[in-house]
Amino acid sequence: MPIVSKYSTSQIEKLVNQLIDILQNEQATTELSLMCLGNAVSHVINTSVPAKQRAAVTESFNRALADAINVNRQ
Repeated sequence: MPIVSKYSTSQIEKLVNQLIDILQNEQATTELSLMCLGNAVSHVINTSVPAKQRAAVTESFNRALADAINVNRQ
């Protein structure tokens, strides 16, 4: 069963496209792009998620990322 987001597809796509545009404009390599995105994720979790919930949020994020990667390979 697909997960229903409380955010609109257009809102998500707009932000993702802006992030990708910045990385492309800076000619960031794959490695640098992943490092920057990883640092951004860490920052969001560390500044926006209560300490007691960070491990669970991180595990959930990791699962979602792994699922997205696996889906795109098919």
